[in-house]
Amino acid sequence: MSLFNRRRVPPYGRPAGPEAGGSLIEVALLFPLLMLIFFGMIDLGRWVFLAIEVTSAAHAGAQYGSLSLTNAHDTAGIQTAAQNDVPDISGLTVSSSTTHCWCPSAPGALVSCGTYPTNPCTSGSQIVLLQVTTQATYTPCILYHPFTSAITITGYAAIPTGQY
Repeated sequence: MSLFNRRRVPPYGRPAGPEAGGSLIEVALLFPLLMLIFFGMIDLGRWVFLAIEVTSAAHAGAQYGSLSLTNAHDTAGIQTAAQNDVPDISGLTVSSSTTHCWCPSAPGALVSCGTYPTNPCTSGSQIVLLQVTTQATYTPCILYHPFTSAITITGYAAIPTGQY
């Protein structure tokens, strides 16, 4: 006998009659939803990990380029530094640019860099800004809406490299 109803419970605590198998049906209905949530969390984790790695590669390339103005124009060296930072990611593309500068008299305002010895700054020297962009493609394990195709993840870093 149960405390809440006066019906007799058969041995081993199993309900008899029309209630038999109710838990099995509930599990069968909820299992696909739980698996979708589980694999969705795994996909989200892989996506975030790749985004962190791609951004880290951009920072590594920018750090190499910021060592000197010669390194800032060494696109092969910047690409190698970025790819060495994330050796487990295949298909990483790296691009760099030193076309923007800023003047110490107006920090934050970007100007087009002048070719040495010309200088667009009215006072002081121009500071070259190295911009590194990295990209990688992420393909989800399970294609479900809205992720029905590959996703391009972009990393970006900008570091002042030197002045002239």
